[in-house]
Amino acid sequence: MLKTPSENADVTLLLTAYNEAETIESVIPEFYREISERIPLKILVVEDGSTDGTKEILLKLSRIFPIYLLLGKERRGYSKAVVEGLKRIDTEYVFFTDGDGQHVAQDFWKLYKLRGKYHIVTGWRVKRADALHRKVMSKVFQWMVKGAFRLPNFHDITAPYKLMRSDVAKLLANEWKYMEESFWTEFTVRAYRKGLKIAEVPVSHRGRTGNPNPSPTRVYKLSKIPRIALSQVISLFKLREELKDK
Repeated sequence: MLKTPSENADVTLLLTAYNEAETIESVIPEFYREISERIPLKILVVEDGSTDGTKEILLKLSRIFPIYLLLGKERRGYSKAVVEGLKRIDTEYVFFTDGDGQHVAQDFWKLYKLRGKYHIVTGWRVKRADALHRKVMSKVFQWMVKGAFRLPNFHDITAPYKLMRSDVAKLLANEWKYMEESFWTEFTVRAYRKGLKIAEVPVSHRGRTGNPNPSPTRVYKLSKIPRIALSQVISLFKLREELKDK
């Protein structure tokens, strides 16, 4: 058994998972072994109403690794899953990643070494492994957001790979209102408008693990692009309207 006490941890890995049966069984061991060998670590997995066996795999893993599970009976959506998970965090720092295996555990240390210098340290996906339509959509939307809020030249405001103090994360998450499909965009805008110091560091990005023909995403499928794009634009204008006088 690999379970070890994590009561002295100052970092919690908050990992979201929705229908990740093909990836989650490799993701959790990768991050646990990489990080816990050097510092105490807590792991909180927010499962979001999966229907593919993810729950059962997580329950099996929880008998091996010190994992805290927050299982969903029905789909919350990514943003609400993150917000719900943050309510359970009791460590000084929280580290975010997704359960799809697209990020590399070793890159955690690039963020960790900067934790005392910045309020938020975020991974910049230099070479994104996403499908072309996803990369184009992201680039256009980020250009719109940076123009609308006069942001500095951030490379990757939508990145889900982040480390920060948990009180900072909770403060910003409690203010989240609009962007169901792009939680980290609204999060970054609100952080910048509060004058928080944000650092970007280059991190690796890969296709979904555990699948010989990896699909880069489960959300941004071509058939869903029109609805998602409209929702993003409407949310952007709502956020701009709220913040314009602040």
